Amino acid sequence: MALHNEFGKWGEEVAAEYLLRNGFEILARNWRHQHKEIDIVAQRSNELYFVEVKTRHGEMWNAEEAITAKKRDLMWRAMMAWKLQHPSPMPVHYSAIAVVIQDPALPPEIRWHQDLWEMNR
Repeated sequence: MALHNEFGKWGEEVAAEYLLRNGFEILARNWRHQHKEIDIVAQRSNELYFVEVKTRHGEMWNAEEAITAKKRDLMWRAMMAWKLQHPSPMPVHYSAIAVVIQDPALPPEIRWHQDLWEMNR
């Protein structure tokens, strides 16, 4: 279990570095409210991004498929809690980053999905 957690943390670090290289400011990482969590909260161009990160070694199926309806609901609830604590009129984007290692000798593949779920409030 610990190895799985470390692998996931590594993927989140790769995702955060990717966002920073692409002009984002990281506002929070692993932000929690009760049993809900947002992997990364970022901002760019006066827009908020709530980012779910999925890290995989190889793929039997698409990593993004792991973002289930239940996970999306928890993400939405966490976003609402964030917005109550950090009021802002900025548009909100529900995003995902898949970090996938096919070959350990090569850099990971990073798939950025900027607008999985979009809200304008």
